[in-house]
Amino acid sequence: MNRERILGVLYDLALTIGGEVKVDALLEKTLQRLLFHTALPAAVVLDELQDSEFGVSVRLEMAVGDHRLGEHVGSRINCPAGLLGAQVELLDNPLLLQPLSQDQGYAWGLRLPVDAQCTILLLSPLPPSTDLPLQALFQPVLANLAKALLLCRNNEHLISLAGDRDDARAELAVALSQSERERAYLDCLHDTIPDLVWVKDPEGVYLSCNRVFSRFYNAPESEIVGRTDYDFASKELADFFRDHDRAAMAAGKPSMNEEWLNFGDGSHQGLYETVKTPMRDRDGHLVGILGVARDITERRRVEEALRASETELARHRQHLESLVAERTSELAKAYARLEQTQFAMDRVGIGIHWVDAEGRFVYVNQVAASILGYTVDEMLALGVSDIDPAVPPGTFTERAAEMRRMESVRLDAENRHRDGHLIPVSLNIFCRPEADGEPARYITFVSDISERKRAEQELREAKEAAEQATRAKSAFLANMSHEIRTPMNAILGSVYQIRRGGVPPGLGEPLDRIEAAGQHLLGIIDDILDLSKIEAGRLELEEAPLMLSRLMNEVAEMLSGRASEKGLAVHVESTVLPGLLLGDATRIRQALINYANNAIKFTERGTIRLRAGVVEEDEHSVVVRLEVVDTGIGIEPEAVARLFTPFEQADSSTTRKYGGTGLGLAITRHLAHLMGGEANVESSPGEGSTFWISVRLKRAPSAVAPSAAQAAGAAIEDRLIARHAGTRILLVEDDPINCEVAQMLLEDVGLAVDLARDGAQAVDRVEHNDYALVLMDMQMPRMDGLEATRRIRQLAGRQALPILAMTANAFAEDREQCFAVGMNDFVSKPVNPALLYTALLRWLDGGTA
Repeated sequence: MNRERILGVLYDLALTIGGEVKVDALLEKTLQRLLFHTALPAAVVLDELQDSEFGVSVRLEMAVGDHRLGEHVGSRINCPAGLLGAQVELLDNPLLLQPLSQDQGYAWGLRLPVDAQCTILLLSPLPPSTDLPLQALFQPVLANLAKALLLCRNNEHLISLAGDRDDARAELAVALSQSERERAYLDCLHDTIPDLVWVKDPEGVYLSCNRVFSRFYNAPESEIVGRTDYDFASKELADFFRDHDRAAMAAGKPSMNEEWLNFGDGSHQGLYETVKTPMRDRDGHLVGILGVARDITERRRVEEALRASETELARHRQHLESLVAERTSELAKAYARLEQTQFAMDRVGIGIHWVDAEGRFVYVNQVAASILGYTVDEMLALGVSDIDPAVPPGTFTERAAEMRRMESVRLDAENRHRDGHLIPVSLNIFCRPEADGEPARYITFVSDISERKRAEQELREAKEAAEQATRAKSAFLANMSHEIRTPMNAILGSVYQIRRGGVPPGLGEPLDRIEAAGQHLLGIIDDILDLSKIEAGRLELEEAPLMLSRLMNEVAEMLSGRASEKGLAVHVESTVLPGLLLGDATRIRQALINYANNAIKFTERGTIRLRAGVVEEDEHSVVVRLEVVDTGIGIEPEAVARLFTPFEQADSSTTRKYGGTGLGLAITRHLAHLMGGEANVESSPGEGSTFWISVRLKRAPSAVAPSAAQAAGAAIEDRLIARHAGTRILLVEDDPINCEVAQMLLEDVGLAVDLARDGAQAVDRVEHNDYALVLMDMQMPRMDGLEATRRIRQLAGRQALPILAMTANAFAEDREQCFAVGMNDFVSKPVNPALLYTALLRWLDGGTA
């Protein structure tokens, strides 16, 4: 409640009290104003207090706001103890107010004692809702009301006497009464004002002051009037007051200043706003100066607090505006990114689903709806079970539990189009748990993968076709190998037999040509088979003990004949090489022979050098670089890049002069890669070439040594004859020439040979005869060698019989098939007699593969 409102209430009541001369009008208007300012519904005036044998009774003088009480005005009412009293008090006991409760049950009452006989009660059935300080506000008003009430009663009494006296005395009494009433009114108004009020003459002598000002100087009004500020305050303060008085009088209008005042009684100290106004009579002469000082301490504190709050608020507002601007900028950027992301997803055909915990769509983008032929609104009326056949109705919650556990799921599925057909889709599902009051959601990114599935199907069909073509190619190569190797076996076997029986004069050179041509053709076949195995990823390397120095010398010895025919020298440059290593000696020898054959082919004069060196090594392995250096025609730089490509040569025109298929170098590079190395060439036209290959070989344990069979070499035949001459074996072969050649090879080492022309004969002979070993061809009429081996193994006592494949089917899978049906070893055609004799000796001795 602010001071201005309280002051307004007091002014209003002072005017009401001072404006009436009759008792009834004074009381009625006073009650009305009290009800107006307190918002209470009813008020009564109790008067003429009397004690009787029944207790205290009062006369109901007046009632406002309650017509039932108004009907009892003039009657007497018995008052409970505590209803009346000498102090202003807020009563909250309904029993005290029961005598005044007619139609209304009053539970609250504000007691305002005017004098010893008269009391005002403000009544209400509910607690007062006003924010006025009721018990403190009306205390100063009651004294003035008591004075006014007394004056009104006296005035009424004097008026009644005026008729009995002469008019002059009556008028004088009335005038005196009116003057006294006005004086009382002014005193009431003066004392009711809560501000400091004083009047001084032009010389600074106090003419009057109110009660509040008396507290300031801690002296009654009677002691202040007639004196100056110098009588109460220090000279400095008195001069300060006097200077402002003079300034106001000189200005001829109100002047205002603020000053801190300390009350003389010590009750208060505060900041006061002082207004000083010159006072003039009707003729305009200065008669004094009126001063009013209002306490503005609280107002100033509130103003200062308000200014501080406004400053702080402005700072916070500025900070908030900054945060809002920053957040708005971030949101704008985020929205822009979201739009860009949405734009990108729409352009690349990515659909988005938001699904609630029950499996209903709560958001879909246009792409997601378009994939299935719906509009966005139509999709929002559906659920996952409506489009996904893998999620029947009622099963989403169970499936969602697994997704929540995994947090994200990626899978391929099928969604049902609006027209009913199924569309393959890729789903990336993310579970967003409940947070910040937002329910859990499943966010799915959907892509139509129809084209991908179609491409995958086409790829599978193409792969199957390629595999079928590869199988057909392998079958063709195997068949061609068999068809070529079979007569080659006969040719080379016959040459071997002729040489073994002695060569008549004049036949040596033709036999050499036949043998060279056969070996050349066999080399071509081997290269084709090797390339086919490499392309199919079926070429496997063996890991056996080898000596590089010995291997290089063997290659040099093998090449010496061809080199000497052209007048070339073959040298092996000795270097410090590791001792025993583990690797595939056959493939390393093959690479060196490929290089060396080319060197001899393209060199007309000079030297062929074989050399090797260690590139790097550790405790487990060694990387060795092997080189073949020639002094031949050399190679153009632009031709080097295609040299190691299958069926390519440096110059296709050289084929007519030098021959060749262009497979050797390609095979050599593949072999190098398989052995952890590389293959390449360094060459200059007219200056010769250096072909090199690097391979990584494991270090061999000290316990490993070359096999006895390798060391035995030339003594195999003698040992075979000494140990197994006369031993009976079975030769299964359908080709007459190959059969004759093989039979001669076997009989040369003293073996007794029975013949079988196909697999069926072989099974029958093994069933009825005891053989020490069987040599089995693979491709034969009626029953092939694989089926014959299966049946032999089913015969009683024939499970341990050594069966060796001797066949022109030289692929690795052919070898695997032979071992799978129970064969013990494999000898390929054309038959190398030394290899055949080595295998025979091992198995006739009872050895194992």
